[in-house]
Amino acid sequence: MKRDLQQWFVGLFILGCITTTPEMFAMTTPLGISPTAVDHPNRYVHPVVNSDQLKGNWKQFKGELKKKWADITDDDLLYIEGHNDKLNGKIQERYGDRRKEVKQWIDEWFERHDAQGRNRAK
Repeated sequence: MKRDLQQWFVGLFILGCITTTPEMFAMTTPLGISPTAVDHPNRYVHPVVNSDQLKGNWKQFKGELKKKWADITDDDLLYIEGHNDKLNGKIQERYGDRRKEVKQWIDEWFERHDAQGRNRAK
């Protein structure tokens, strides 16, 4: 049984090595900490919205989200209710082929707004 478990872990490790892409490494520091932004020789990785930001700015954010991305319905917004994983699921469901574009818009929205959802440019 111990040998089977060891073989399982080795197989899982090898699978992880095979399926890992260079883009995955760009999202973490050498210590494995996900920074807000990482400078990489070939690209700049934008910050990813965290759950606290999404919950804190939900009321301001959801109105602009619905204006910009009309396929997100009121029922979807009630379902998401500030949860990052649910937002990602609905984006995948509604905009499968354009999900990167939607996520980029979301990240840019959070870069432009402060913790209270006010536009920083004002």
